[in-house]
Amino acid sequence: MRVLITGAGGQVGHELVAELAGHDVVAADRATLDITDRATVLAAVTSLRPDAIVNAGAYTAVDACETEVERAYRTNALAVRHLAEGARRTGAHLVHFSTDYVFDGTKPTAYDEWD
Repeated sequence: MRVLITGAGGQVGHELVAELAGHDVVAADRATLDITDRATVLAAVTSLRPDAIVNAGAYTAVDACETEVERAYRTNALAVRHLAEGARRTGAHLVHFSTDYVFDGTKPTAYDEWD
């Protein structure tokens, strides 16, 4: 199984790369794959043709997200959309991580990017 792991340079991504070492893992950090760039993401996903994409990439500076709203939106919402589009085009499964700091699980309906 080929697995593309984004955010591989971060804490969660690093652990995922180590945990999935028995698979064909493509570890992409920010320098390798800018997930905020739609064209780059689509080119990478269609070229690599992973079976699964695990997105551990995020803008995680919680306080800064409140002032750098555009950057947070690009990284935590639009980038996920780009990955989902790539996954749809190639038939890959997409796994996306979030945090209970933002999504505590109590909302009675589905969360969206504005939550």
